[in-house]
Amino acid sequence: MLKLSHISCRVDNLYEVAKQVEEMGFTIEWGGLPGKENNFFIWFGDEAFLEVFCIKRKFAPLVVAMQLVYGTVPAKKWWRWFSAKNMWCDFALEDDNDNMTKIVRKNKKTIVDIESIKKYVKDMGINVAPKTLHWKRKNCKGKYANYSYFIPRNVKLPFIVSRYEPRQKSLETVHQNGAKKIAYIKIEVGKQEYKELFKLVKDDDRIQLIKGRDTHICEIGIEGLSNSIKICNVLIKAVEV
Repeated sequence: MLKLSHISCRVDNLYEVAKQVEEMGFTIEWGGLPGKENNFFIWFGDEAFLEVFCIKRKFAPLVVAMQLVYGTVPAKKWWRWFSAKNMWCDFALEDDNDNMTKIVRKNKKTIVDIESIKKYVKDMGINVAPKTLHWKRKNCKGKYANYSYFIPRNVKLPFIVSRYEPRQKSLETVHQNGAKKIAYIKIEVGKQEYKELFKLVKDDDRIQLIKGRDTHICEIGIEGLSNSIKICNVLIKAVEV
């Protein structure tokens, strides 16, 4: 079964948005060493989290490399992220209890194996890109974290991602605005995506689907948040504990 992993917002000015988010009372953790940050995280213990990231315009040609190395579908997904303008552009799903995730260590490399999850998704009747992407990132402490993900052929659907190995979530994060965890995410869903998206998210009642013209995130609810706020294009609504 799958559950919400995280929700992603693509911005043009990462540092400006980070300042705004901190002024709203959130505690953030940068996703890289000082001066090399491309994203930051808003953690809620071991629960689903928020990610805000930036892709600089100079990296636009990378879409060609993505297509050559990983194929057309990952390249289309990456371009969808790149093209988003200060908006919550995607969300990800993960194995709900690690039952289908394996950690493989070989030749000094670590791979987070999610092929069982991929089979589970394909058995639903959902077409996915053939290649699973195995990546790693360096956190704010300079330590590497490994992760993997794969992408449905319809790039408007969420991608499916592994947990980080080693684990990266901060279990002791406290937010001054009282935020405790993500209570729900509302998604307006186009006709072409609705059937497949329903299959993917049916086991997580935090993910609320609304039939509409196009597929996009329209609201996020956060439990414990003192006041509703707006980050980029989406209302972040306060939900009572």
